[in-house]
Amino acid sequence: MRMTKAGIFFLCIILTGCQNLTGATPDVKPMTLSSNAVVEQDQADEAKEIVLSMEEVVEIKGVSNNDNRIYLAPRVKHFDRFRLKEIRKSGYDSVKKRFPEATVFLSTDQKIYMELEKLETELKNQTISEERLNKRLTKLEEMMRG
Repeated sequence: MRMTKAGIFFLCIILTGCQNLTGATPDVKPMTLSSNAVVEQDQADEAKEIVLSMEEVVEIKGVSNNDNRIYLAPRVKHFDRFRLKEIRKSGYDSVKKRFPEATVFLSTDQKIYMELEKLETELKNQTISEERLNKRLTKLEEMMRG
């Protein structure tokens, strides 16, 4: 009797602990900026879709400017952080293949991700000028280069 209670208890713990192993993640869509931004963001929006289609990428932030430069910062699944160099190269190559004339900056750094998130919000709310955007993107570019 005591053994069956322990067995049932153990079985219940195992079943409740392993419920969400299906791997199904909700569809994540990047913030689209092209419709109401200060600077046209069609390239950035399309580049975000390209990188987000990668299996390792969970979220992405990105902005472009009139100088044909695209700045991207994907957020990668936790386990895939061991392969950041490969993921950056693959994402860069995919975007560069689609936009060969553009200068692409892709970083998996969390600080760059947060800065691009702020810029996306300001572009969406139209609270940033084109001049200020270019200054902040120049600073971001310096941070991305190290």
